[in-house]
Amino acid sequence: MRKGVDIGGTFIKVLWEDGRRQKFYVKDISRDGEKFIKTIVSVVKEGEPEAVGIAVAGFTSLEGVVYKSPNIPALDGLNLKEIITSEGIKCIVGNDVSFGAFGEWYYDHRESKSLLFIAIGTGLGAGFVINGEPYLGACGSSLELGHHIIKVGGELCNCGRAGCWEAYCSSYGFERIYKSISQEYLRDYQVVEKAKQGDQTALSAVEVFKEYLIAGLVNAVHILNPDVLVLGGGLLDSMREFLGDVKERLLASVEKLPASCLSVAFSSCEEFCMARGALAMSLKLFEQSSP
Repeated sequence: MRKGVDIGGTFIKVLWEDGRRQKFYVKDISRDGEKFIKTIVSVVKEGEPEAVGIAVAGFTSLEGVVYKSPNIPALDGLNLKEIITSEGIKCIVGNDVSFGAFGEWYYDHRESKSLLFIAIGTGLGAGFVINGEPYLGACGSSLELGHHIIKVGGELCNCGRAGCWEAYCSSYGFERIYKSISQEYLRDYQVVEKAKQGDQTALSAVEVFKEYLIAGLVNAVHILNPDVLVLGGGLLDSMREFLGDVKERLLASVEKLPASCLSVAFSSCEEFCMARGALAMSLKLFEQSSP
């Protein structure tokens, strides 16, 4: 039995091959490197899986080293694959949204030749699948679209740079947009709730957020020319009722040729997307390594 594991700063989420789902709360220890690593190992080993896919938010190499996780600093520099394989478990480790993208293709969009997955929650991640193969780049750090600059000299991103797409399209970016309009700090979910109640200031923040969302999507479509664009992540899921015009506005903003072959969909796997993608990667690994 194989499983996928999604390591986050608040929860570690697990999806088993038989459909079982598990969540482990880790926020209280996520900044304590030693405790966090012990918990990760314990969660991965639980149930004695024969193979595991592990999704990590951050710059993760093909060898399974987490070079930098802007939102989970306890993982920085960790050779996660080495740690898990030393426990006798076959595993593959990689960027969470790259794995999530493969899960979107594997389970929902097998017809796609070039699938782009954009996930927006605490941060902004992306993944790309070409002809059924996840594109990971030369050393594993491809598709860090959250850290492409959309505004020179712009807002500070959690990666330390200024003007990144994530600095505007993420939970903290959305909170900052709302504060710049209202002069009041609220959590992202509180702003979304106010927008759902018809609050005009919150609705204005949603509109600004969407402008940055579409600007970044236009860049991505022009660079990658996907035939399927899938949008997901906790923040986008929560504001889904306000995103009904995103496809129309995006198609109207990109050039005619890439627009002609582009379809836009919302992910259906919600909070277990990255665990699902990690599971799909473990299934792919297992199939390739079987006699």
